Amino acid sequence: MVGERSKILVVDDDPRFGERAVALLRAAGFAASFHRGPLGTLQAVRDSGCDLVVLDVNMPKIDGVVLLRMIRDALGLGRVRVVLCSDMAPRVLDAIAASARAPFVVKSASPEVFVESIRSVLAKPAVPTPVTPRRIARA
Repeated sequence: MVGERSKILVVDDDPRFGERAVALLRAAGFAASFHRGPLGTLQAVRDSGCDLVVLDVNMPKIDGVVLLRMIRDALGLGRVRVVLCSDMAPRVLDAIAASARAPFVVKSASPEVFVESIRSVLAKPAVPTPVTPRRIARA
C-alpha cells in the first residue's frame, strides 16, 4: 500500500519524539498514531491495523529489535512493515538494522528525509515474495 492514507504507528518511550513524528507523518497525509512503548506494543499494533510501525530501538525493558521479532512472530513476516528508529550513530543503527533485516531512519533526520524514508518502505511489497523450493536430485 503506497497510498497517502497508509496507517502508521509510532512506538517510542519518548513522547516528545513520538508526537513530533506523528505530526510530521500526518502533515504528509498519513494516518499516524503514537504508542508509548515498549509495553503493550503488540496489542497496539493489532488494534491500530497499521501498515507500518516506526519502532524505537532503545527502550527500557524490551528493546526495539526484540519487539520487531515479536511483531514478526505474532503477525507474520512482512504483514506489517517495520522501520527501526534511533538517535544512535547511523553506522551503529545501520549494523543493527542489517542484522534484523529491517530498514531504519535516524531520529535526527530532517522532516523531508524522515517522511521520504517512510514512503520508500511503503512503496515496497508488504509480504515477501515466496521462494519456490528447488527440486533436489537424489543420488
